[in-house]
Amino acid sequence: MPGSDSKPPVLASFEAGRRRSRVFTSTRVENMISLVLVIAVLVFGAQALVFAMMAPELPTPRSVQLAVGGSVDAGIVLLVLTFVPLVVVVVTGLLRRGLRTAAGVFAVVYIGALVVWPSSTGFQLGGQPGEPWIWYLLTVATACAAIAFPIVWAVAYTIGVPILFGLVRSIRPFGFRNIDVGILDALYGAIFGMVIVVLVVMFRQTARRVDAARDAALVRYDRAVRAHAIEAERVEVDALVHDNVLAALQAAERASGAEAERAAVQIAQHALTELREAGFDPAEDESSVTLKEMGGRLRIAAQMMEHDFQVESTAAAGAVVPQGVANAMGLAAVQAMVNSAEHAGGPAGAGAAAQVSRRVVVSNTRTTATIEVIDDGVGFDPAAVPTDRLGVRVSIVERMTAVGGDAQVRSAPGAGAVVVLRWSAEEARA
Repeated sequence: MPGSDSKPPVLASFEAGRRRSRVFTSTRVENMISLVLVIAVLVFGAQALVFAMMAPELPTPRSVQLAVGGSVDAGIVLLVLTFVPLVVVVVTGLLRRGLRTAAGVFAVVYIGALVVWPSSTGFQLGGQPGEPWIWYLLTVATACAAIAFPIVWAVAYTIGVPILFGLVRSIRPFGFRNIDVGILDALYGAIFGMVIVVLVVMFRQTARRVDAARDAALVRYDRAVRAHAIEAERVEVDALVHDNVLAALQAAERASGAEAERAAVQIAQHALTELREAGFDPAEDESSVTLKEMGGRLRIAAQMMEHDFQVESTAAAGAVVPQGVANAMGLAAVQAMVNSAEHAGGPAGAGAAAQVSRRVVVSNTRTTATIEVIDDGVGFDPAAVPTDRLGVRVSIVERMTAVGGDAQVRSAPGAGAVVVLRWSAEEARA
């Protein structure tokens, strides 16, 4: 209600779920990409390492002198500098933290490895049959670039690095050998790399669009829920005004003695209390009311009416409805009884009104609770009721709608009136 800062539980849980799901699709896509990259690194990395260990011994140009003395094989240094960042990619991919940075570092390291590799082998492998171990990491490097770099840089890497590999693959000390093989390898690497870039970009953009569409849908739903809550509050206030304030004013107008005036004051105090309590969020009440008990309540209400009502209950002994639904159905039924008492007799006066039969029937099926208020009075045309009359529209129809039920008013001039109030747990949940 206005003036209250707390939110209904359904809105609170809805907004919490909205925060949790805002990047749900993008996160899943990134996790999937990380997993695929880790698998690719393990497969191609293991393959590259096996071929590197099987490489034939090469002459002394592969040796480098270290500052601390002694010598270390340059091929071993190159392997270490290449595979250590690759291991970091696997670890960060499994931890799902820092993968982009690790992938970007390996993509840069691979370029350096391509540049150094010919000299580390003494230019002896250029143009030789069979692919060198560094070839098996080309796909991994382009995949890392697709994940780590922006689209433009990823595309440039995917085209440029395979070309560099093609040149390195065929370079000899004095020119190139079997350059056609290097060109084919470059084309293969570029095409395969572009497929990876396209897939990564497509999945990410699709995930972002899905997240954006979900956010937009959640915003619209949020607005609809809030609008429904506001409408429900309006219905409650309108019904309170009609049922209590109007009754208090009518009682004050008709008061002709001290006793009637005291009764009018009590009615007015009750109306003020109802309006004051309507300004606070009601406590959650999960209790239930049996339909038999509702029938008893309606019998008490019938005794207070100006004309007689016959209250019947055929409901099963164990049939129950929630407390809030029972209140809404009971108030709507009482309002229908009031309307029947005031209007069903027609213009002929009390004599005609006394001949009108009025009944209230409480019943149920397996899933539905029903209250019917029936009279055989003068009837009316529901479509002709002015919109500023709140008795049927607000106190009956909208009150039932607010709790997930429905109300039907069937009447015609000279044919009596039937007001049917229904509530089904299944329909309310839907």
